Amino acid sequence: MRLGIILVGILLVGCVKAPVVVAPIVGWQTQEGWIGECYYPPNFDELGLGDRRQARQDTLEAIYKQWSSESMGFDPDLVEDAETVLLGEPDEIDAVSVINLKHCMTAMSGGGTSGWTSWLRALPAKLTEGECKNAPLKYTLYDYLNISGKWQIPAGVCEGDVIRISGSSKDFYKVTESGDWINVSGVPDEHTTTSDFPCNFEGCLLGQLIMRFTDENGISIVRPVGERLTWTAPSHGEIEVMINDVDFSDNVYKVQSGITHHTSITYNGDL
Repeated sequence: MRLGIILVGILLVGCVKAPVVVAPIVGWQTQEGWIGECYYPPNFDELGLGDRRQARQDTLEAIYKQWSSESMGFDPDLVEDAETVLLGEPDEIDAVSVINLKHCMTAMSGGGTSGWTSWLRALPAKLTEGECKNAPLKYTLYDYLNISGKWQIPAGVCEGDVIRISGSSKDFYKVTESGDWINVSGVPDEHTTTSDFPCNFEGCLLGQLIMRFTDENGISIVRPVGERLTWTAPSHGEIEVMINDVDFSDNVYKVQSGITHHTSITYNGDL
């Protein structure tokens, strides 16, 4: 009797069907009642390095095609910004494509695109939050100083950039009609401490080359440069220079042997 039970058990085990493996949904799909298709991304975690790279490229091309479709009504500039960020941050495509699918499913099932639009509008800033929007200043920039103008020669900098700002000392100019010829070091002992001057604290001189740094929140700091200043950017932002003056109407470059002096400015970030 026991032998019969065992044999029956073996037969029953042998009749158990193997589980059906269902292939994951990938690519353009639609469901009953939808007004359009949505792109289903693959499970990137299950892909090897090469396959993942190709899958990210295919996925970005697909969702970009949908975003830029006239039927979606998304702002073309907004779409370009989002694509540009994702091209530079391909690792973000994995999560972005999943969230995009959720918004698409809502829209295609009649839920509208307002939430999708809001998410897409905020996407570039969210993905680049805390990143420097400028290329690091790891090069040398040359220009000439306009002694009759205010802040000039702007250059973007990133946090931690070490920059040497310098002005040529062999070029001379006047900042008052009766004054002496000076260079970027400024008028000796002519300190500017009144608030109308852009540089108005200890170390600031009339006619001196000065620098302003403005961070991404619009907060500025000013530093005297003179002939040379080596400075480290405390955060992402922009630098500019000018001479420390408030009345530019009588500023003139020296003319010597028929040649007009022009103060050269150098930003050297390759330190």
